[in-house]
Amino acid sequence: MRLDRLALIPLVLVPARALSAQTLPARPIPFEEPVRGGTWKDGQLVLGKTTLAGARRMLAAANPENPSRLPEERAWEVGGVTLRPRWQYDPGEGYFQLFFDDNERLILALDRSARPKLTKLELLSRYPRALRVQQSANSEQFQVDVQPCVTLTALVDRVKDHVTQFGYAWTCRTHAAAPATNMNPPGGR
Repeated sequence: MRLDRLALIPLVLVPARALSAQTLPARPIPFEEPVRGGTWKDGQLVLGKTTLAGARRMLAAANPENPSRLPEERAWEVGGVTLRPRWQYDPGEGYFQLFFDDNERLILALDRSARPKLTKLELLSRYPRALRVQQSANSEQFQVDVQPCVTLTALVDRVKDHVTQFGYAWTCRTHAAAPATNMNPPGGR
C-alpha cells in the first residue's frame, strides 16, 4: 500500500468527544484557523463531526452532483496519524475540497487555490513552529498543529515562493453517526 505523505508532525492525541467542535467556513480564508463552537446548522463545516450527507445538504446549491468514492489504498500521513479518506466532495470553485473517512465524517478541508500573495516567509512568520515535512525540486510542504486534533498543512511553490494550497486535517478518531431512535414504538405506546 502506498502512503502519500501529506504531513508528518508529532501530535498528542486527545479524545475527540472531550473537545469542542472545530468549525470552518465553507469558503476558504487563508489561515483563518478553525474556531471552537458552532455547528453545521450555522453554515459552518465542523472537522471530525460534519457528515458527508450534512455537507451535501449545506452546499447543495454549489454542486449537488458529487461526491466520489476514493480508492481503499488512499492514505495520507498527517500530524503523526494516517488519514484514510474514503469520500471526496468538491462543492466547486471558491469552496474547500472536502474529504471524509469511513464514518463519513469530515477529516480534511483542502483549498487548492494558488495564493500568490501568501509567501513562505509569511507562512513561517505566522506559524514559526511549522515543520517542513516534504520537499521536492518544485515544492515544500509544511505542517503545524493549530489546535488539539487540528493540523494545518500548506504546500509552497519553491520557484514562485507562494502558497499553492492549504488545508486543515482532523487527526483524532471519528465516530459513526448514532442510529436514529424511533420516537413511536410499535403498538403506539
